[in-house]
Amino acid sequence: MTSTAPEARAGGPPHEEELPRMSFGDHLDELRRRLIWSLLAIVLGIVMVVPFKGTVTDIYVEPYHEMWTEAYRNFLDDIDAERAELVARGETPHPTRQRVFEFHDQYRQEILSGRFPEESYGDIYTVGAFRIPRTLKALGGLEDFWVFMAATFLFGLVLALPIVLYQAWAFVAAGLYRHERRVVMRFLPFALFLALIGVAFGYFFVVPTGLFFLTRVMDFGNVEPLFSVQQYFSFLLTLTAALGVVFQLPLLMLAVHKVGIMTHRQMRRNWRYVVLGFFVLAAVVTPPDPFTQVLMAVPMILLYCVGLVLTWRAEAGAGHHEVEA
Repeated sequence: MTSTAPEARAGGPPHEEELPRMSFGDHLDELRRRLIWSLLAIVLGIVMVVPFKGTVTDIYVEPYHEMWTEAYRNFLDDIDAERAELVARGETPHPTRQRVFEFHDQYRQEILSGRFPEESYGDIYTVGAFRIPRTLKALGGLEDFWVFMAATFLFGLVLALPIVLYQAWAFVAAGLYRHERRVVMRFLPFALFLALIGVAFGYFFVVPTGLFFLTRVMDFGNVEPLFSVQQYFSFLLTLTAALGVVFQLPLLMLAVHKVGIMTHRQMRRNWRYVVLGFFVLAAVVTPPDPFTQVLMAVPMILLYCVGLVLTWRAEAGAGHHEVEA
């Protein structure tokens, strides 16, 4: 008599290995063990980061300094144009403006290169009349401390991420078939890479550019910017985390297509509603200015196009296999 290989579970693929059976209590014990190892790794990462407060602060403040430097360059262009216009008209600048011109003639290179003394940053505001502070402000006594602790937790989590991911994978993989594990391992590196690209895009481009735009539309005669460290850190964290998630869009579209929720044609046909949804999402996540919203919505549209290419290739490959069969 011919025997057939048993399926691992009802409706599962044939010739598949048997999965280990665990009771609900066993699952809880396994989950608790994985969580404990993950938490220990995170705590160890935090302990390793705590002594480096200056380095941690420099890292999360860097986008603000990038914005400040670009704004200062624009300020120099403005005062140079102002002085050239006065010379062209044959007029003598007011003594206070003359002091501003002389201050920046003397110190602009030191300021732009970062060699200007930190204890004299206030002179850039008082003598140089540049109205954007070089440093963030702590509006409360504990504000800087709590922001540092939040940043320390995030840095500790990043250091512990390999262990955390391994523990999560070890827990989930026990309930997956071999072909399912292969699928996850095939796409997980791409997911991590896209998340890293999204965070980097927000850190190096969206945050400093968005802050720069906000300062450019201010009327310094009536409004002067005062960036608190907590508001800035929330802005930085929100945008970078959101972009890290948004950059998963191509893989999400491919997954939706693979499980049969939507076809490539449906995704392509509904692009107008998708674009509208992107702008609505960008308006919710970003500050209430159109420039930053566009900075976030445009990458989502481009990622949607990448997703359309992936789903098209997936359908074309499936059709080719069906013809061969």
